[in-house]
This record gives sequence, structure tokens and C-alpha cells, in this order.
Amino acid sequence: MIKLYDNLGDYYTFDSKSVTVEEFFGDLSTFRTLFLEALKENHKRREMEEKTKRAKLAKEKAEREKLERQKKKKQLIDMNKEGDETGVMDNLLEALQSGEAFRDRRKRMPRPQDY
Repeated sequence: MIKLYDNLGDYYTFDSKSVTVEEFFGDLSTFRTLFLEALKENHKRREMEEKTKRAKLAKEKAEREKLERQKKKKQLIDMNKEGDETGVMDNLLEALQSGEAFRDRRKRMPRPQDY
């Protein structure tokens, strides 16, 4: 057993005469525990970074869609102001197909049920 412990000392480059078996294995156990904790912390940090990244991308996408809707609405209003009738049907059909014509920013009240 002493020979095996000396071989461990050679492998891990420590003096097997000055370090006891209990100290060596205690240090090894402490290292293992701290290493596993660091792995868990790294995993949590990566998950939080990914979650933050997904939220940022979703926010940017929503902002782009909002600007696009505002741009389309402004084009429709500008077209009506000019009195130019060309493309009116195309714009109305596009608004109907995309559902833009049905979007209302106000909250709708539920209709009372007649019993």
C-alpha cells in the first residue's frame, strides 16, 4: 500500500513522505466538490445568458414588427390624404389578409349574454 501511495505521489507530483494519506484524499475530495459546484454555476450562467439573449431577440423582433405596422398604417393614411385612388384595393386586400384591418388597440367589452 505504501508503494501504491508513493506511485500516487509521483503521478500527482507531491511528496508522499510529507503529505499524509488523509490530507491527500481530503484535498482530492474538496477539489471534486468545488469542481462540481463550478460546473453547476457555469451551466446556470449559460442558461441565464441564453434566456437573456432570447428575450432580447424577441423584443427586437416585436419592435421591428411594430415599426412595420406603423409604417403600413402611415402609408395607408398618407394614401387617403392624397386622394390618389390607385392601389387602394390592393392595400385593403393586403390589410384583410394580414389581419391588420381587424386589429383594434382598444379592449373590447364582452357582449352581455341574453338568457
